[in-house]
Amino acid sequence: MEVSRVASPTPAQFRAVHGDMDRWQAVDFEVYEHLVENEYVVAPRPAPGDRLPPRKAPKPGSGSAPQD
Repeated sequence: MEVSRVASPTPAQFRAVHGDMDRWQAVDFEVYEHLVENEYVVAPRPAPGDRLPPRKAPKPGSGSAPQD
């Protein structure tokens, strides 16, 4: 069985396409929730002796760091 490799939109892209949240239906909130959760998927722990991947800086505007 072949698995689809279509990239999911980011939460920001989803909001841009679907407009104001006041007009969303329940299914829109469900999809958006999964997109947000998938952005923060934790990678499995490396095995002993594995090299750790380099750390990534937080995305601008992600709320990870205070904005002045």
